[in-house]
Amino acid sequence: MDSPQTRGAQTGPPFESALTILQRREGHRALATGSPELDSLTGGMDPGLFYLFYGDEGCELPDTLLLRLLVEAVREEGSRAVYLLCGNYRRSRTVMDPELLISLIDASGLDIDDSLSRIHVVSAFSERHLLKAPALVEALLEEHGGFSLVAVQQLAKLFYGEDALRFETLNAFTGIVSRLRATCAERGAVLAATCRSSDRGRPIPLPEGGSFLRHSANAIIYLRESKGGPASAYAVKHPDRARTGLAVHFGEEGALWGA
Repeated sequence: MDSPQTRGAQTGPPFESALTILQRREGHRALATGSPELDSLTGGMDPGLFYLFYGDEGCELPDTLLLRLLVEAVREEGSRAVYLLCGNYRRSRTVMDPELLISLIDASGLDIDDSLSRIHVVSAFSERHLLKAPALVEALLEEHGGFSLVAVQQLAKLFYGEDALRFETLNAFTGIVSRLRATCAERGAVLAATCRSSDRGRPIPLPEGGSFLRHSANAIIYLRESKGGPASAYAVKHPDRARTGLAVHFGEEGALWGA
């Protein structure tokens, strides 16, 4: 019997015709980011595609954006979202910010209790936890239905960087990414993940997670904070090649993503 790692590695992105993509998108709205400027850069987040947002060490923009995406995902009545949180709590802090999430929901005019009841949280505090996470996500999507987003906070943190324990091989990481991506493509949900930047690449650093993660993501957006003004976003990769290399400024310092 195949191991979870082997099964994940075999579920890589299949070839899709343009007709298949159009049929999958039919009846599904593009997910907004909560920022008109970011929406203009991404063209809206299409169901079934994988979007990777990253920033430098200490930059909170990617993870804050992920919370904004959760709010947008449950804006439509009955729609649901999965929030997968990755991080070893003993070695580095990767935590959910419930107060910010609640404030974003409230500012959007949504019912807080109802919205929170449709956001399902899965926590992975070790590589072995993360190996089991795709199966948990699949079970949630199967049980409830109506999911428009699977949001993964710090997808690569358990396997890359100084705090990584590396109890599992990096091949296990590729299996996790492949399985999550295949699940979202089959269910017509957006897969949005965050990670940190690596020490490679100039002037725009590359995201951590290695070449496989960069290849697997359909769109990659680098976010950068600014002390004196709006933040900036740069399209490192996008399925619409005309958007690749474009940059936008968005928000004001301290603003809650247009909420």
